[in-house]
Amino acid sequence: MKKVITIAITLLVLLGLSYGVTYFTSTKFIDIAFFVGIAITVIIWFYTSKGGLTTKNTDMLVQSATGIKMGEQKYEFSPNLAFITSLAYTLITLAAMLYCYRSYF
Repeated sequence: MKKVITIAITLLVLLGLSYGVTYFTSTKFIDIAFFVGIAITVIIWFYTSKGGLTTKNTDMLVQSATGIKMGEQKYEFSPNLAFITSLAYTLITLAAMLYCYRSYF
């Protein structure tokens, strides 16, 4: 049941943001949905990974302030359900966008 709620909340956020941007910019939903999907997928990836650029930057700041060498963390990313849902949304909206604009290609 928890997985279904996570998927539902992620989809509601993605659809809500896409609709909100569409409403305020007076564009089509299909034009915005893919880019919102990419943005949210990257944000989820950034905040759920460990040992990346921001971790190394924080370690260097602590080391320079305290003089204590910080142990280096190995980069690690384990995709969660919100990331997978957002990635699926992005791929589906990409396919829909390509289908809608197939005459331009």
